[in-house]
Amino acid sequence: MFKSLLIIIFVALILWAARSFTMRLKNRPPISPNKPANKDMRQCMQCKTYIPSEDAIMQGDKSFCSSQHLEDWNKSV
Repeated sequence: MFKSLLIIIFVALILWAARSFTMRLKNRPPISPNKPANKDMRQCMQCKTYIPSEDAIMQGDKSFCSSQHLEDWNKSV
């Protein structure tokens, strides 16, 4: 009697673990094949944050994240 009860509990635990594992796999966000490659990043000379190079405002070889930071940089130099 005790042996059959242990077998039932063991089978129930295996089924519960398998179900929770499959639920985790279903809820995982899909891997996007269209994810963009690493972008070329530039550092703003004023605030030192990194921004994509296509969004950067350039002045010579210096890059800025906004026109306000470009103006602030020009006033300080």
